[in-house]
Amino acid sequence: MLRKKFTLKELIYISLLATIATISKTPIRVLSNFLTNSFGLPGGVIGGVYYMFWIVAACGFIKKCGTATLFCIIQIFVSFVIFTMPPIKLITYLPPGMVIDLFLLLWRKDPLQKGIMGILGALANSAGAITQAKLFMGLPMIPTLISGISAAVSGAIGGYLAFILVIKLNKEEKAITF
Repeated sequence: MLRKKFTLKELIYISLLATIATISKTPIRVLSNFLTNSFGLPGGVIGGVYYMFWIVAACGFIKKCGTATLFCIIQIFVSFVIFTMPPIKLITYLPPGMVIDLFLLLWRKDPLQKGIMGILGALANSAGAITQAKLFMGLPMIPTLISGISAAVSGAIGGYLAFILVIKLNKEEKAITF
């Protein structure tokens, strides 16, 4: 599984998905904060669904170990260049990809399953939320756990939505073949 190299087509897909996800984060963050602040909820409740959708979709399309980490590395690069974010802040982009790849390395089966893609989204969003809570917010253990659990819920929804998209696009691709 680790020996499989990415084809140029796969690298282009991963790069496009990572770039779309990164560039669209700003308007989604504003929208999710607007929608959730009136209910007293953190903006990540909606944002986590959207953010994890892209990384899990990339894993569903490519199905190679390392896809998620490469996705996150590309996001770091794009964010650094376009948004001029400080490098230390960009570290939080990497744990979601690493957690997904670690899970898939241990799983060793096709990730294109409804439950598995939900789990991938949950793990990824929790990893990002916990990293953020500990490194930058300095939250104690209980609030960090609450943050991780709530992030898991929204991440799982994003993973499930990615599953739906990947299944539909795979059906369309098979129908179009000549």
